[in-house]
Amino acid sequence: MRGPLLSGALGSPATLDRVRNLVGERSPIVVLSALWLAETLATELPVLALVEEEKRNAAARAQRRARKHGYPLTLVVAASELPLGPRTVGAFLVDNLVDIEEKSAAVDLLLGLLPALKPNGIVLSLDPTKSPALEARMAECFLAANLAHITQLRPRDGALLTAGQAPHPAIVAARLRSFASTR
Repeated sequence: MRGPLLSGALGSPATLDRVRNLVGERSPIVVLSALWLAETLATELPVLALVEEEKRNAAARAQRRARKHGYPLTLVVAASELPLGPRTVGAFLVDNLVDIEEKSAAVDLLLGLLPALKPNGIVLSLDPTKSPALEARMAECFLAANLAHITQLRPRDGALLTAGQAPHPAIVAARLRSFASTR
């Protein structure tokens, strides 16, 4: 499996093989925003991609390509609200979480995923960076969102994978109550 030419270190076979190994047994797999990643993974795994309104046309083209080849790819145009039920997702894949400049916004995104995450589910961020400071920032965001068993992998130079498992449901409920009271 290989990503498109311009996907860089994140689209390398080593990185995508590691991603497949991390999420392969967890379903459903939900990719946020990254059409290239959703299309690439759908060559081997069933994938649901949630994309922004401005990517509607590209999503339609990706859906036609997937249907033509018989790949299990479903695309949904989703606004800021995720149209997912509680405890229904086995793995969330987030491309370029490091691009969210404000740490609190990145943590809010991760917290927003927790209610839909199955008890054994994971959140996986794929980030193109060689910076130890950005690697530490990603770990800090995952810790702040109360994700458990956080690991960071560098399957290829310039590719950072940060993974965290769903915390206990009681922790999710308490964290979300705390989050709601600060709003």
